Amino acid sequence: MTFNPDINLIAAAMDRIIPPMGDLEGAGGLGLAPEVIERSKTDDRFWLALQTVYASLNAPGNFGMLDGEQQDAALSAIESETPDAFGFWLDVVYTVYYMQPRVHQRLGWHGRTPQPDGNQMPPWNESVLANIRTRAPFWKQV
Repeated sequence: MTFNPDINLIAAAMDRIIPPMGDLEGAGGLGLAPEVIERSKTDDRFWLALQTVYASLNAPGNFGMLDGEQQDAALSAIESETPDAFGFWLDVVYTVYYMQPRVHQRLGWHGRTPQPDGNQMPPWNESVLANIRTRAPFWKQV
């Protein structure tokens, strides 16, 4: 059987996990559900987790038809009943969300890689080794 999740349902759940913040839409409102689905396909653990969470979102009632508090309660129940699957699904949602340039901009994060063009390290200061160099060797020469 082929698994074709409803993107709108996934997006609704994602918006409850990461809601809108100021002028930035929530995770679902940013249109990231297709990316979450695609990234989940790359690893069986994530794919199974998505299927498990999705099945729970559809039972006993459609998640999209619930109000905000009911959706939060449904997500809490899913997390309690299937913590591993929920955790894997959440990992993918957070990964995809925090990769977005708009999210970086909203958070004031530069998003550069730490090296070689990101964080600058001060030049090496040899004096930090002065104390250790005065000690006798504590190992056996072989």
